[in-house]
Amino acid sequence: MSTPSVIKPRTFPVPDNEQERLKSLAGYGIVGGPPLPDLPSVVELAAYVCGVPNAVVNIISASQQLQMAAFGFTANACAREDSMCAISIVEPETVVVRDATQDPRFADNPFVTGEIDEVRFYASSQLRDRDGNVLGTLCVFDDKPHDLTPDQREGLDKLAKMVLDVLELHRHSQMLEQALDKVHRTSRELQRSNSSLQHFAGQVSHDLKNPLTGVLGFVAMLSEIPAVAADPDGKRCVDRALSSATRMWRMIEDVLSHASLGGRPSFTEVNLEAVARNVVEDVSTAIAASQAVVEVGPLPKVVGDATQLRVLIQNIVSNSLKFRDRARDCHISLTSEESPTGWTLNIADNGIGIPAEDRPKVLEMFTRLRSDVEGSGIGLATCQRIVEAHGAALVIDETPGGGTTMRITIPKPADQVALALVS
Repeated sequence: MSTPSVIKPRTFPVPDNEQERLKSLAGYGIVGGPPLPDLPSVVELAAYVCGVPNAVVNIISASQQLQMAAFGFTANACAREDSMCAISIVEPETVVVRDATQDPRFADNPFVTGEIDEVRFYASSQLRDRDGNVLGTLCVFDDKPHDLTPDQREGLDKLAKMVLDVLELHRHSQMLEQALDKVHRTSRELQRSNSSLQHFAGQVSHDLKNPLTGVLGFVAMLSEIPAVAADPDGKRCVDRALSSATRMWRMIEDVLSHASLGGRPSFTEVNLEAVARNVVEDVSTAIAASQAVVEVGPLPKVVGDATQLRVLIQNIVSNSLKFRDRARDCHISLTSEESPTGWTLNIADNGIGIPAEDRPKVLEMFTRLRSDVEGSGIGLATCQRIVEAHGAALVIDETPGGGTTMRITIPKPADQVALALVS
């Protein structure tokens, strides 16, 4: 009785860094992905340089050999244990075999024995990533014995590096697409969030401002009652209640103004001088109460959102009035400077100033440096949002002689910049 033959399963060598290699391969996003359009030209050139009829880019995954591009035959896939290149990826250098039937590494491989093919000449150059992980090979082969000249071997190695460049380009393109997708998703989420914030702000307006109006009205009526007006303690309490309710009203207005800036600005040509003079007229009561002098010099026409720029100027002028130096007459000036790339609006006052170490903080929400001055800590944060929406820059400086100078640089449109540079 004859002993039945035992068929031993084929095996393949595994690199010591197999897990790192597979992780790197996954990062390129090519396994299971569409063909890369630049690879066919590279494999055709490899066949031409080496003087053989067949060339292929083989990627070795955990279990398969994947032919990413082929010349001389149709690209396909096979089990990793059947792959000749699965052996080549563990070799220390480029593999060149004149006759695979005479090489113990490949003699019993199904691509050599005739089970799959009858390869004789075989050469492969490894596809190494920047960390040294071998992802696969650029392989050329023939059904006849063959040799490579030193120049041909060098050409094969250079083309293998070109293949890796194509893979790197694909990886970076994928990373860019993912980054853009994340930006788009973040943008949609911000739009949704801004919409929700504006809706919430409207609800706040309805739910808080209306009853607060009633509170203000009743407190004002209470202050006019003779018995209350004649009672120092009662009058002091009513005045404090009226002041607190007024501050709450202003804070609600500031929050609503800040929230309303979440939308996309509408850019048009804006006459800054006209906007500034309108602001001075709007705050004329506060200017008169502060006995301030506000000078508006010649200001340019810029490209921006007229409403937002008005809020910007009004917030800064109002701050200058609130933080004036009580020991001297209040003076505020609005001037401008032109550069080839933009206009700088300077709003300077001679007030109490802002210490250099505190200037970055005052642009943050709810930051108040002086508790004895009314405010919500939102005004300059609103200014910063307007500046960012215009692609502008806001710098806080000290006014010569004391005070604060706000410098807002608004960029010119690209066509105006180009014209200025040519001139």
